[in-house]
Amino acid sequence: MKLNIFAFMPINFFKHLVDQNGDHILRIIPPEHLKEIVEGFYVFKAEGNPRERELFFNDGYPVIALMQNRNENVRVSINGHTKCVGNAWVCGGVVRNIYCEPEFHFGDCLVIRFYAVTFFKLLGIHGDCFQKNQVFDFSEIAGPGFERFKEAYYHFTSIEERMKTVISFLSEKMGIYSYPKVLIDIQNYIDRHGKLTVRGILDGYTVRLNYKWLERNFKKHLGISPQSYLLIRRFLNAYMDLDSVTSKDLLQIAIDNGYYDDNHFIKDFRRFSGVPPKAYFNKTIKAFEPGPK
Repeated sequence: MKLNIFAFMPINFFKHLVDQNGDHILRIIPPEHLKEIVEGFYVFKAEGNPRERELFFNDGYPVIALMQNRNENVRVSINGHTKCVGNAWVCGGVVRNIYCEPEFHFGDCLVIRFYAVTFFKLLGIHGDCFQKNQVFDFSEIAGPGFERFKEAYYHFTSIEERMKTVISFLSEKMGIYSYPKVLIDIQNYIDRHGKLTVRGILDGYTVRLNYKWLERNFKKHLGISPQSYLLIRRFLNAYMDLDSVTSKDLLQIAIDNGYYDDNHFIKDFRRFSGVPPKAYFNKTIKAFEPGPK
């Protein structure tokens, strides 16, 4: 099934991370001095005008999204309550039952995808900042110089000039950071292997790890526990498997992605989206079917 993509951080953004530099996404490699902080800059391209809400998600890498135009203020629904997060917003942590409200057609969007271990240090914020609030206006944590940065960003229209503005803003905030660099490698290890448990990480990783050390440092530097990180990766992999054209049934998809059975996956799907998978995909398909001529 093919779902519509438009310019903010819907769950389908992650499908296009696999096929980088395709029709919907362009990855811009960070300059050398930002590579420990920024995983990548992504121009996420709009496609059509959405007629339905789009599910928000985060895969453990905090993001800052900058809308194409100054007047494109995104509104999100969080457990049924709607709030505005502006034209420059942040998303991170374990995102459950949060949707973007499609009020108008969006243009392209610049998404800055950070490594969590350096994201919090760059902005001088605590690692638990996403525990109570997973999507919010970037101005809440941007610190000094944000209004000047935003004015400069929207003064330009070319991606080249806007990228210079973003890189300058981030570079001014850089300092000397102390953190266990092995955490980024562990995060990449989990992303590569997919179906893992905490015990599987402890037993299979190339360096011997202590459970308490892993738990403590994940929470301190990534803002979530290793169990939560594994949970969101498992759900994301299962979601994309279900969303792709496949002959596998729900039970097979659940088992392939580390769930006990299909009921386990359905409960997880409901926690993240508010509805079971059948209701979610039926609603999404109908939303993007051509209307009567």
